[in-house]
Amino acid sequence: MDTFKRIYVLGSGFSKSISKNMPSMRGLTEQLRKMDDDKYPELMTFMHNLMDKSNGSRELTSMEAVCSLILGREIFYNNSVYLHYQILQNQLVRWLYEKIDTAASHVDADKVDGLRKFINSCVYPADGKKSLVITFNYDLLVERLFASMGDLPCQLDYVIRLNHYFGEAPQNAQKDIFPYLKLHGSFNWFRSPGSIVCNTDNVYLTEENGYSRNLIHYNDIPVFVPMTFSKQGYLEGSFFNVLWNIALRYLDMAEEITFIGYGFPVTDLINLAFFLNYKDKIKHVVVMGEEKARKARLESLFGKEKIVEQDAVAYLSLTCH
Repeated sequence: MDTFKRIYVLGSGFSKSISKNMPSMRGLTEQLRKMDDDKYPELMTFMHNLMDKSNGSRELTSMEAVCSLILGREIFYNNSVYLHYQILQNQLVRWLYEKIDTAASHVDADKVDGLRKFINSCVYPADGKKSLVITFNYDLLVERLFASMGDLPCQLDYVIRLNHYFGEAPQNAQKDIFPYLKLHGSFNWFRSPGSIVCNTDNVYLTEENGYSRNLIHYNDIPVFVPMTFSKQGYLEGSFFNVLWNIALRYLDMAEEITFIGYGFPVTDLINLAFFLNYKDKIKHVVVMGEEKARKARLESLFGKEKIVEQDAVAYLSLTCH
């Protein structure tokens, strides 16, 4: 089994830092509050009513709040309400997926060289201590970067074994791997049709323009965990339990952990409590963009000396081993 002495944990701020078109949480909130898209009629009506009844209260109309109101609902007064919320849940998750994936399709050109250096340092470190990258992001920025850099001597690997259709996405046994563990799912992972929860035998990796994406999962919603206070419904089944068990084991063996663009949002309090178990191993918490507003909170949790305000790629370029 591979061991990784360094672990980098990436949050939404990292993706925003490498792709200027990546919508921020504030940006998604504003789009949702002003929603006027008849492609999602029930969601649009829900938002109009919520804005009207709450007098536009941001406490109830932020991206996180709306996800929790719709995705976290557990009490339904009758079957009609239940079916209505099934439609709302489907439309909200699809809206979120489309907004993120279409807005930020590629890494910015001026970030490519810095990321190439970082990838190489993870796989071929000068001091021999390989790195693992763990991410809470579900976008495909890093995957598309690999696809665009055909000269890389390594290939991206999700650490967990995913299923494939029609022999798609074969691994090249001759290449070294860049380990990339996605704890909240990915926009190119899909549950097999008819399955309800995510298990290790029904989550499939698809190629963006592959047969399975166009034949089996056309207009489908990928496997990912939205930013809701209640994540239980998305974490049921064996799949995410296996992902987190892998992360737990590697974190136990690591010597140092660095967070980049992950500000431990209030929707992830369970994650905060979990990672505080590794407080002595945390080297830096790198904040940027919207995460800067949480700086004082992070300083009180981890200590001022561990909080760094810097662009993600600039930080990685200076600290690559």
